[in-house]
Amino acid sequence: MSDLYLDLKDRVRIMDFFEDYLDYAPAKDRSLAEADLKQYRAGEEQKPEKLIEDVRKFAQDVWPARYAMRRFFDEEGAEEEWRRVTAAVRPSTAHIMRRFRDGIGAHNLQACLDHEESVTAFTEAELMEIEEVRKQVRHDYWREKGGTLDILVKSGQLELKGYLERLKKLRDLAAELPEDYGHEIYSKLERYEDRIFFEGEVVPLQILDEEIQYYTDEMEIPPEEAA
Repeated sequence: MSDLYLDLKDRVRIMDFFEDYLDYAPAKDRSLAEADLKQYRAGEEQKPEKLIEDVRKFAQDVWPARYAMRRFFDEEGAEEEWRRVTAAVRPSTAHIMRRFRDGIGAHNLQACLDHEESVTAFTEAELMEIEEVRKQVRHDYWREKGGTLDILVKSGQLELKGYLERLKKLRDLAAELPEDYGHEIYSKLERYEDRIFFEGEVVPLQILDEEIQYYTDEMEIPPEEAA
């Protein structure tokens, strides 16, 4: 079993990803995902290579909207998310959430989930419940008020552009460096792309810049010195 957020060899998980984030896709970018979902539901054969290509493009298409939602609910919309999630989970889960938040003085739901003691404060089932409800809350808010987040979406588009530029540089370096370095870079690229595009994580651009600088320096070291 893959330890990546989205196992690209698992067709069911790819379809779940399409369904989970279809609402975030601009209308002009939904056709590929909708066609793949239609084929899947009809039981038609699908080429794995095309599915991987489609889901990678789709993940990039929806990333700015996901970024906007994350920024909004982590900051000015923190109380809105907290209110909606606690209202939708089971009363017992909501009680633990309130007690835990008060105990650690967390600013938002994300801080609660990231806290080192969250795994002991909540059962695995409760954490899954919170995450599923949270996902639905964000989808509902996007449908209702996504148009009010245009500034954050544009910020996400700029962030995405920065990622794509840096990941391309790493891919170019992988092709130019000796094979061992190439394998190492491709492995890192897979992890970064999974974290950013599929998990929706905001990885600091500085981390990618440091990776680029490291492998650029390695490329400039004469072979006899590298040996």
